[in-house]
Amino acid sequence: MKKLSALALGGLALAALTTQSAPLHAQSAYVPAPGRPVAAGDDASSIAYNPANLAFLPGAELRWTMAQAGAGAGTTNGHAFDLGLPILGLSTGLRVDLLDVGTPASQRWLRWALAASLGDNLSIGTTFGWSYAERRDLDEQFGVTTGLTLRPFTWLSAAAVARDWTTNADRRYDVGLALRPFGGRRAAELGLEASIHERTGDVTPRATLGVDVPAVGRLRGELSVRDLASSPDVMAMVGLDVNLASLQAGGGAIFGGGDVGYYATAALRTYREPGLPSLKHVARIRLDSTPGVRAHVKLLRRLWRLAEDRSVDGVVLQLRAEPASSLAHAEEVGDAIRMLRAAGKKVLCHLEDASGRSLFVCSQADRIAMNPAGGLRFAGLSSQYMYYGGVLDKLGVRADFVRVEKHKLAAEQFTRKDSTEVGRQDHKDLLMQLEGIYMHDVGGGRRIPLSTLRATIAKGPFVAPEARNGGLVDVLAYDDEIDEVVEEMMGGRARIVDDATPSNAPTWWGTPSKIAVVYLSGDMVDGESQTIPLVGIRLAGSYTIAKALKRAREDASVKAVVFRIETGGGSSLAADVILREAILTAKAKPFVVSMGTAAASGGYYASVAGGPIYANRATITGSIGIFYGKVDLVGLLGKLGVGLEQFRTAPRADAESLYRPFTEEERIELGVKVKQFYDLFIARVAEGRKMKPEDVDEVARGRVWTGQQALERKLVDRIGGLREALDDVRSRADLPRDAPLVEFPEDDENVLIALAKLAGIAAVFPQAGALPIVIPPALLDLARGLAPFMVYDGTKPLARLDLVGDVSFGGAPATVDDELP
Repeated sequence: MKKLSALALGGLALAALTTQSAPLHAQSAYVPAPGRPVAAGDDASSIAYNPANLAFLPGAELRWTMAQAGAGAGTTNGHAFDLGLPILGLSTGLRVDLLDVGTPASQRWLRWALAASLGDNLSIGTTFGWSYAERRDLDEQFGVTTGLTLRPFTWLSAAAVARDWTTNADRRYDVGLALRPFGGRRAAELGLEASIHERTGDVTPRATLGVDVPAVGRLRGELSVRDLASSPDVMAMVGLDVNLASLQAGGGAIFGGGDVGYYATAALRTYREPGLPSLKHVARIRLDSTPGVRAHVKLLRRLWRLAEDRSVDGVVLQLRAEPASSLAHAEEVGDAIRMLRAAGKKVLCHLEDASGRSLFVCSQADRIAMNPAGGLRFAGLSSQYMYYGGVLDKLGVRADFVRVEKHKLAAEQFTRKDSTEVGRQDHKDLLMQLEGIYMHDVGGGRRIPLSTLRATIAKGPFVAPEARNGGLVDVLAYDDEIDEVVEEMMGGRARIVDDATPSNAPTWWGTPSKIAVVYLSGDMVDGESQTIPLVGIRLAGSYTIAKALKRAREDASVKAVVFRIETGGGSSLAADVILREAILTAKAKPFVVSMGTAAASGGYYASVAGGPIYANRATITGSIGIFYGKVDLVGLLGKLGVGLEQFRTAPRADAESLYRPFTEEERIELGVKVKQFYDLFIARVAEGRKMKPEDVDEVARGRVWTGQQALERKLVDRIGGLREALDDVRSRADLPRDAPLVEFPEDDENVLIALAKLAGIAAVFPQAGALPIVIPPALLDLARGLAPFMVYDGTKPLARLDLVGDVSFGGAPATVDDELP
């Protein structure tokens, strides 16, 4: 796109050189943009004074400017109308100047500009102008102005502009610098520039100053000296722009040659600049689908932004779906609600047909309202694990696995019809740990004693009046009654506004220092990331994640990295490839790991890069172990009437074939190999966590832990979610709170997903971004459980968590989506 932009501008410039037009007797005039330096001033008026700056226009803008002063001020009087639009990597604009050029003459200029940004730091733009006037010498003029702006640092911008360079008129060349001396922020800006007239050699120096006035707008001033070599004449301007949301109005005085004049400007934009506080209001957020991995982060950032917005008095969460896909994610949303309340905001949740995660999140709010016809489908936590040994036997398929340690339970799901006693106890212990977290937060938020809460929940599920009588919700209200509930909560009249993430003018020029959030989400496989159609399994490819980490490491603008892990593991080779890149990144710049729903087995393997590890209390982690195996399909082929003959040149040449079981000798040898992989896993953890291998082994052996348990066993460093991880990495990199975030790898949706969404097919899957499916939910867990036979090569050792059908909080299966409105 950048190359095409440059080619388009080059072609237009060539066309300008060959365009036939009437001679331009003087410079093409325009109404000035007071206080805008040639190297900055990224608004629509840059069409006239430096079209390259149009490439940095943050959004669409319609602007009016007028100037009126005596001849001594040396300004052009009249009105100007600008329209600027960023479109597909380019920016374009139209401008009309209605000029007073002397009684009774007037002149109109129509200008069209096209600009392209060649990265964050460089832009080029050209403006083409045509004049119209009753006076023949002012009519049918044509002028071309081309500008180049370079912003090598966040605090420095340089520009060069050639005006009317295709004509024989008095060509003018502007060169300038703009400086932001306070950390590169827009709070103060100084412009220094000069205009050089080719024909006369005159040089006109100019200085500008822009200072943000808190809670008002921007104070602007400029000073220029004309006829510097002969009889210097000073022109000055001072004015104020007042900003309110997307509106701007400004004006000021113009002084020069003994004359005093004035200017005024007004703009309507799709972006905002700092200015007057917005009207106090209550922000409303509606969730119609459960956020996936990345949409969950978007929701968190949205709530964090509202907590810092002084114009927001309260927040209404209208939950028409579960607000989180796991208890760990629900912890993070609950933490964001506590942040809102700590900032003095009131928070109301409105539920319809809710389940346990909604109650967990909303228990942290000031009030919970529920639709009178709705209900709370929750009576406690439960979990289920599917075992496929029986169905494989019926198919004539034999699962043949070797594992290390009795707590590595994933292999059992493919070889048995039920769990071992060890597995059964591990699963119960995990569920009780999660229940303890759940009861602690709900009881604390709702101020219900633990014994009372247990007794109440045991009576569930609840219709709306029962939920209210049990103290689980506060009030029953329909959608049209929410305003009344909000006003009661706020203690008076309240203005409720649907929340929309605002588009703000950039704080810095060029490429500011950023934090990269690198996601490891989905089953870990060798190669590139992909999606399994129909069953909605997202695969995290080792090459894709490794390249994302390398990109974050080598990007000079990325000053710190948060490695967000959301996986139960997979290929042990993929885990090692990813860990290597994570280690290199942790050595190069501040690096913090944030565990989401799960960072277990291969996911935990990839986390021990040396940086601090944050986990939520309900994060599923640990599961340090390896299993290895294959399936024998001979029985299935026999049932299908397929005969098979195999030939080999050595006894083990077909050991990994899918058409015979392992021999006893091969199983013994395989056990040795699996133990070697397990020892490597232990060694990686010991090195990354600075523990003794024997101490790691004590807490490993395939055992699954919650984040809270992992902290007690030194497998993680701190309890906290993404917010705490970001705070930590900002501190380590000495970055401000508003340092921008960038996400790697890019969240590519394939064409089939996009088409399925357009067709309205519901997406029902636990990993965000996976393909929408039409398999009945009752068969979905079965399909997912057998998917590893399609995903993993039987020749590869696996570091993978056993598949949990669901930790259920009641309610219907959630619709999970990474597109959050």
